[in-house]
Amino acid sequence: MDTIDRAIVSLLHIDGHLTQEQIAGRVNLSRPAVHERIKRLEERGIIRGYQARVDWSALGFPVTAFIWVSTVGAACTETGREIMALSDVESLVEECYRVTGEWCFLIKARLISPLALQNLLDRIRNVPDVHRTTTTMALSALSEEGQSAIRSPWTS
Repeated sequence: MDTIDRAIVSLLHIDGHLTQEQIAGRVNLSRPAVHERIKRLEERGIIRGYQARVDWSALGFPVTAFIWVSTVGAACTETGREIMALSDVESLVEECYRVTGEWCFLIKARLISPLALQNLLDRIRNVPDVHRTTTTMALSALSEEGQSAIRSPWTS
C-alpha cells in the first residue's frame, strides 16, 4: 500500500460519497487508475464497505454509554456474542470489544433514555458468566465514526 492508496482510503474514510473523479483530482491520477486502486483495496479487504454516518439523536437514541464487563470462566467469546444479541427497540449494542486488563469487554451502546440503559444493564448482568459491570455515559462526542483520518497531504 503506497501513499496514494493511503490517500484514497483516507479520502473515502472522511467522505464515502466522493466520486472516483473527485478522488482522482485530489491524488493527481486518472479516474480509471483510481477505479483500479479502489477495486484492489476492496479485493484485499482494506476497504470493507461503505456506510452512512448516523445522527443517533435524530433516530431517537440520544444516550451513548460505554459499559465495561468482566466475566468469570473462560467462555469470553460466547459471552460477547450473548451481549451483542441484547439489542432491542430501546437499546442498541453497537460495538463490543474484547480488551486487556481486569475487564473482558468494552461495550458501546446507544439508548433512548437512561431508563433504557438501566434495563440493558439488567439484561447484561443476567448473561451467564458476567461477573460485574461499570458504566460511563457520554456527554458529547469530540470525535466519532470516521472523523479521524489517516494523515496524508491530500486530506489537509
